[in-house]
Order: sequence, then structure tokens, then C-alpha cells
Amino acid sequence: MTSSKHCTLFHHGRIFTGEGHAEAIGMCGSRIVFVGNAREFRERRYDAVDLGGRTVVPGIDDAHAHVLGISGTRLNTGDFVPGPGPDLDEVKDIVRKGTTAHPPGTWLVVTVGEAILADPDATRFALDPDSPDHPVVLRSWTGHGTVINTRAMSTLGISETEADPFGGRYVRVAGSNVINGVVQEYAEHLLNRRLFDRTSDADLVASYRAFANQAVKFGYTSIQDIPLGLPRARATSVLSMAALPIRVRSICFPLTVDEPCDSQWPAGTSPGKNTLSGLKWITDGTPLERNAFLEAPYADAPDFRGVFNFSDTALRAMLRRSLRSQREQREQPIFHTVGDGALDDVLDAARSFGPRAWRGRRFRIEHGDLIFPQHFASLRSLEATVVQNPLHLALPDLMHERLGPPRASTMQPLRSLLEQGIGLAFGTDSIGAVASPWLDMYFAITHPTHPSEAISLEQALLAYTRGAAYVEFADHEKGTLGPGMFADFAVLSQDIFRVIPSDLPATTSVLTVVGGQVVWDSGQITR
Repeated sequence: MTSSKHCTLFHHGRIFTGEGHAEAIGMCGSRIVFVGNAREFRERRYDAVDLGGRTVVPGIDDAHAHVLGISGTRLNTGDFVPGPGPDLDEVKDIVRKGTTAHPPGTWLVVTVGEAILADPDATRFALDPDSPDHPVVLRSWTGHGTVINTRAMSTLGISETEADPFGGRYVRVAGSNVINGVVQEYAEHLLNRRLFDRTSDADLVASYRAFANQAVKFGYTSIQDIPLGLPRARATSVLSMAALPIRVRSICFPLTVDEPCDSQWPAGTSPGKNTLSGLKWITDGTPLERNAFLEAPYADAPDFRGVFNFSDTALRAMLRRSLRSQREQREQPIFHTVGDGALDDVLDAARSFGPRAWRGRRFRIEHGDLIFPQHFASLRSLEATVVQNPLHLALPDLMHERLGPPRASTMQPLRSLLEQGIGLAFGTDSIGAVASPWLDMYFAITHPTHPSEAISLEQALLAYTRGAAYVEFADHEKGTLGPGMFADFAVLSQDIFRVIPSDLPATTSVLTVVGGQVVWDSGQITR
């Protein structure tokens, strides 16, 4: 310890370190120097903070988040999530009121769910009569499934017969090449790009700051952000300007196989607490809009298996790109795979490079909702980690309808993954707004879709701390609390190890510390 560093001892608490429990934690500067019993520190010069018996946990690390939501004026909230959301008549009424309340040319955004995605009449032609002068975007709460009106198409320069982009599709009027306004997969992400091209850096910086200021109140100290609407250069510039109080790993999301992901910060900018690494690809959609790619057809659409977004040639090019990187984390392979068909294709292609190709690369499978026991050996051979979003576990009725009872009753493993030695990390998959990790952990410990796969609260917390740090190559300095690790932790509003499961979602942070600096203080602890 050096005298130039300010040192603080937090004691009289219940501190979960990620390895066990302790009563006190000491930090000097940005690092932890001690975890144990406060009596061992009586002769050292520390500012002492009495935790009053409160629970302390390593800082929460959201392993899969999208800080930026779609650009535009939002006309409704996502209070129905997870659920079907407004139907077409309700959406038209929302849009009609929006056009009255906002001047012509204003981008109007409505959050929708299954009720719109399953309705064949939900097209631009249904929206146009009520919104001739306002661009309108209907966006599914899952981030998969969009409907735009004709004004939105013309404003963004999308012709009525626009060709499908790489990895994405425009749905056409039956028997023609005319786009009906339904936009899927990478066509949606191209839409995001064009929308954010119209958004100022100042507005993007404000969005990042608002997100971070809310996140610390839940105990987040790190976010692994996938900026769906920003190319790498702009994402790094905005992050640098934002100077956030939390750590942000910005994951590159290219829209073509060859789009660059430069890992350098723009000249004259500072990375601060931010890092750049990882390479994200989205191979399929979700069961909600039936675009998750399945091995066998959907139970409620027996002629349809969903869609795999890439050709075999493109998939192998993506994998080769990751293997060419000399730094494992720089272009770490991160594959969104929801359906078992998509997972099979990714695992088969990855294994074809040989048994040692992925050693140390920390291969990530995002979601992996339809992982089954036959996939376990392949996941182990790739040393893969599954990054699940537990909100996906909260749709048992929809999953049974879409997939049928045999598949729905055995999908979304958690406990089995851990028992099989397969890594597990959690993220919220939030889009444009902070989601509570404590609600996610509630779903993980109850698992409404597959109750026998529920895990313990400690295991769920580790997935949001140590597991999340591991998948960003940062477990050597965060994710657990011990000497030499970053002083990233949260003091919680309640003892999560003693409350009943239904009370867990009410948890917040009363004090959040990042790198030894208090970034959120509710005023409940005297310092």
C-alpha cells in the first residue's frame, strides 16, 4: 500500500466475493487490497465505512446489452413485455394520435410484440392512411421484427423493389417484387444504421450517459454493449466523448463479412474505462416471429423451419476472420443462435477447423435457447460459453405453442450446462433501456419454461459476475472480489440470499463502486 492512495475499509457486511463470504473489504485507489475480517485491519490507516450488515456483491456485468434503442419519438412503452403487445387496430390508433401530437416529418416509433408480428395485415399499407407525412417504425421488443410505412422507406431511400441486403430480407407483396414494409434481420440492422446516421453525436452521448446513470442504481459496474446502429469508428468516438462512470466493452457488429472492426481509438480520444473487442454475428431470429432456425418445423407452422441468415461460405468466412486475429479477444467469435438448426450449423462449421482451433478464443453462443443434450459435447470441444438472457425463460406458453411440448419442455438448459462443464454467463439483451439483473436472476432460479433446469441464486449471480467477466477476457481483474482485483462492487438494498424468490426483482443498489470510485450513492450508508 502506498500513502498516496486513499484507502477505505467497508466492514460489518455480508460480502459475497465470488469464492465465498467475508465481513470486510478494503480498497486502496482502484484496487482491492483485502477481503476478510475487519479485526485484522485495526492497525492500518483506513477510512472505515460501516455497512450495517448489508450484502455486498461483485459489480454486475451485463454480458449482452444494446445501449442504443431505435432512434425516434416513442409513442408507447414496453409495459406488456414479455407479451403479445398491441394489435393492429391499437397500433393504428397509437400512430394516429402520434401524428396529431407531433409535427410532420417526426419519426414515430411503436414497440410491438407477437400480435403484430403474427398478423399478415400488419404492413406499410395498413399504416400509410394514418401517417402520410410521418415516418413510422413498428419495432418488436425482441429486436427481431420491424414494420415501416411508405414515408419511412422513402425518407431512408429504400425503393419499393430494393434488393435484400446481406443477412437480411424485405418481405414482398405476394406474387411480386414489391416490398410490403416488413423488414427482417440484417435489413433491420441496416435500417438502424441509416436512422443513427441522422442522429447527432450529442444525442448519442446523452443516451449513453442516461443508460449508465440508471445502470449503476441496479449495481451494474460493467456493460458489454453491442451497438447495433453504429459502425466501429463512430461507436468508439461516442464512447470516448461520453466518459461514462462504468466500464463498457464495445463489441463490433459488422453488417458484412468484411466490414472492418478497427480496435484503435480515434486520434485525440481517450478510452477511459472502455475496451474494444469481440465480433458479433446474428445467425437467426427468435421463435416470436418464427425466424429462429429449427431442425424440425414449427409446431404451429408445419411447413416452416425459420431462416438461417448466412450461406455456408459466409459462415466459414466469419470463423476464419476470428482465427486470423493474433489477439484472441480482438475478434472473439460471438454467435447469436436461438434455434437448434442455427446452432448445429455454427457448431459444425466451427468444428471443421480442427479440435485445437478455438482453444483460448472463448467462443460465445448468445442465447442458445434450443440447446439440447446432443449439443453438449460440441460446446465443450469448442470451450464455448453460453451467454443466456433469462428473460427468454419467461415465455413458456409461447414456446409450447411455437415449438410443441416435447421441445419446449427440454429447451433452455442452465443447470445441465453447468453440470456438463460448459460456461454460463448472463446478460439482459436490453435495447435502449436498462433492465434489472435481479429480475433476470429470478427467472433463472425459477425457470418457468423448464423448471428442472433452474439454478441456485449463487450460480445465477456468478453468471452475472465471474462468468460475464470471463467472456470478455477480464476475469483476471473483475468479476470476483479479492486482492489485486478492481474495486468494482455493489452494496444491495436487501439480503438477496435470504429473501423469497418473488422478492428478488425488487433488489437495487444503495452504493455502487467502480474502480474505487463511488458512482452511485442513495444516501443510506454513512461515509
